[in-house]
Amino acid sequence: MNNRRTIRFIQTITIAILSFFLTRETHAEAPQPNVLFISIDDLNDWVGCLDGHPQALTPNIDCLAARGVLFTDAHCVAPACNPSRAAVLSGQVPFRTGVWS
Repeated sequence: MNNRRTIRFIQTITIAILSFFLTRETHAEAPQPNVLFISIDDLNDWVGCLDGHPQALTPNIDCLAARGVLFTDAHCVAPACNPSRAAVLSGQVPFRTGVWS
């Protein structure tokens, strides 16, 4: 009985050590993406990259949009700001987060 526990313990430690080193090498090879998420509640579509209002001059946002990914068809899960922010940052709907207003 004691011999089985010793063997099981050695197997567990061996698996833990191997899994640590195997996952460490895998993650070291994968490049990490650079993500910049800009969330502005009242900007609407007035920025230049979305053909917005002619008086709204947004050269920095336009430059970022030209160099990255621009989402032009966005939808929100709630009409209020806080539930929408909580949904974007958590990936869950207001029913799950409990943020309603």
